[in-house]
Amino acid sequence: MGRSTAALMPAAAALLMLLLVSLASRDESYEQETRRIFMEWKAKYGMTYKDAGEEECRYAVFKDTRRQVERNNALYGGATFGLNGLSDLAQEEIFLGRGFRMGEDAYEEDTRRMFLGWKAKYGKTYKDAGEEDCRYKLFKGNRRMVGQLNAAAAGETAYGLNQFGDLTYEEVRASCYNPEMEEGKLSARCHAATADLPDTVAGRLISDLVCRCIAIELKQNTES
Repeated sequence: MGRSTAALMPAAAALLMLLLVSLASRDESYEQETRRIFMEWKAKYGMTYKDAGEEECRYAVFKDTRRQVERNNALYGGATFGLNGLSDLAQEEIFLGRGFRMGEDAYEEDTRRMFLGWKAKYGKTYKDAGEEDCRYKLFKGNRRMVGQLNAAAAGETAYGLNQFGDLTYEEVRASCYNPEMEEGKLSARCHAATADLPDTVAGRLISDLVCRCIAIELKQNTES
C-alpha cells in the first residue's frame, strides 16, 4: 500500500502542475481575447481616452462588465445580454446617470475627503488624472456597497474599505481569490451581514467581495 501510494504521488504532482498551467493559459487567453474585443468596441463606439492610465482603468471596468454579462447569460440560460456603449463605465457613473438624489452633493464631498485619506493611508498613486478619476468612481461605488452592508448589519458589525477599495470585482478576484479557501474560514459575521442581500448576480458579487477582500471587519478596539 505504501509503495503504491508513493508511486502515485509523482503522477498526482504532475497532474496538478498540468492543471495550474492550464488555468494560467486559460486566463491568458481570456485576457488576450478581452483586449481584442475592447479594441473593436472602442472603434465601434468611437471611444478615445485622454491618458494611458485612464484607458487602462477603463479597460479594467470593461473586462469586469464582460464577466458580468457572461454571468447573466449563464444565469438566464441564453445570450440575452451584451456589451454596449456604457460598458466602460463604473456602476457609480451609471447610478448617477439615472437621476440626482437628495444629499448627493454632500455625499460627493465626503467621499472625496475619504478618498484623499484612503490614498494617503495605502500610498496610492496613479499614472495620470484620468486614471485617478476613474479609480475614484470605483472607490465611490464600493463605498456605497459597504454602506449597504453596514445598514444590513444594524450596528452589529462595522465594515470599511481596505487597500482594494478602488478595484473592480474582477481585479479583486484576480488579486486575492483563493480557490482553496474553505467556507468555514470566512467571517461568520460577514455572512450574517450579507444574509439580507438579494439572491441576484449583483447581490452575490457584493457578498463575495465583502467576505473575501473589499470590506474588512473593524474590531471594537481598532481606531475609528
